[in-house]
Amino acid sequence: MILAEGQRVRLRNIGVRDLKACAPHIYTLSITEPLTEPKRIREVYDRTGFWTQTSGAVAIETVGNGEKERLIGTQQFYGAGPGIHGLEIGYILHDEADRGKGYASEALKLFSDLLFAEHPECHRLQLIIETWNDASARLAENCGYASEGILRKAGYSSAEDPSDCFVYSRVRD
Repeated sequence: MILAEGQRVRLRNIGVRDLKACAPHIYTLSITEPLTEPKRIREVYDRTGFWTQTSGAVAIETVGNGEKERLIGTQQFYGAGPGIHGLEIGYILHDEADRGKGYASEALKLFSDLLFAEHPECHRLQLIIETWNDASARLAENCGYASEGILRKAGYSSAEDPSDCFVYSRVRD
């Protein structure tokens, strides 16, 4: 089912045909590790469709421009954490060749608008971006997210030495 569509990308529910490509990038639905075991992927998918009231994941797919529509990425949302009134968003374009072409920017704008529309109780969306990821920080700012500071040693790169991360937010008003 199509959830939102722009000029270059659409957001849709993840389907069975997408499981192999999307599952390694999904960290929602109380899952703390990527879904790499096929049986576990299907079990979680059958139970939730990767979408609940409090967390979910969508496929990012190209549209138009004479090219064949194709899956290019994954976006997800989940609770921003205890004591924070809002949702956190994660996103990835699976193939580096698709990065830098505006797909992620359009997808983040569409997803942010969708989440605010579907969650009227949510007044804040946030992104946690590792400080080395300049492209993602620029993308956040181009999508109306404001930098709020740095979370020290909060990154995902390494459990032994987590990296510092920027916090970006977009608020409803």
